[in-house]
Amino acid sequence: MTTASTKALLARARALGSTAASTLAELRRIPAEGSRHQPKPPGAGLVLDVGGGQSAHPRADLVVDKYVVDDFERAGPLGLSKPLIVADGHQLPFADGTFAYVIAMHVLEHATDPVQFTSELSRVAEAGFVQLPSAESELTFGWPFHPWLVDLDGDTLVFRPKGERRAHFGSLFHESYEQSTLMRLWWASERSRWHHSVEWRGKLDVRVDGESAADQTAGLDVERTLSALAQLSELDRLRPLPAAMEASLRCPLCGGSVTVERAQISCEECERAYPVVGGVPVLLEEAVGARRPHATP
Repeated sequence: MTTASTKALLARARALGSTAASTLAELRRIPAEGSRHQPKPPGAGLVLDVGGGQSAHPRADLVVDKYVVDDFERAGPLGLSKPLIVADGHQLPFADGTFAYVIAMHVLEHATDPVQFTSELSRVAEAGFVQLPSAESELTFGWPFHPWLVDLDGDTLVFRPKGERRAHFGSLFHESYEQSTLMRLWWASERSRWHHSVEWRGKLDVRVDGESAADQTAGLDVERTLSALAQLSELDRLRPLPAAMEASLRCPLCGGSVTVERAQISCEECERAYPVVGGVPVLLEEAVGARRPHATP
């Protein structure tokens, strides 16, 4: 073997060794990155999961989700492993400080008013955890129903309208993530580049520069929602709200105390009435006065 060939082999071996070392360093980062981006609810106290309808956190005592029949902005069909209340995160139907901890995973980026949404999270819970895509993630992968680009300034989430900016190769990145183990490992080792995860106590800080303008949004059909809940009830798939939590319910529109009955919840102050189907309250402004569907004979 010539001297030149030997040098070439040694150079190639050094390059491979350097690549292996770099790859190992990235793999070692994955556990710490994963832990940094996981909620850590307390062992005691009530825990609320807002918008986690497809996969509620195991520690959650209750799930709030607005969409029962439309999965357009959800990663999968509605899961029913936890008691459910159909409500809007902008108008949470609970008394102040009802929960010890609230979790909102990949829901805040859908909000039309992030300040109102986060003020509701802070109002009903002493502490919590939110996670959402970074602006870099939004412009790399892209989701047409997200109206915001979000940056993290210290512990403050800063929302700016996405406007006309798009992830022109978003479908390629989504496909590559699904098909390539190496890409998923790289993504996991660099997760802080792609996700903003903030655990807060007392108040979640948010700043908004501009107004929401999503290209596409999920659809809310109250009649279909009530019918779907009735069908799920007949299949015995719903977990009714625990009686012990009924005292914490409030009117989502005026904040007044409510009277809970089998078929409806009535506000004692504004006298609005909301339907209850299969033990699941539908505490939405759009559902005020809606009639509970009859069970199928």
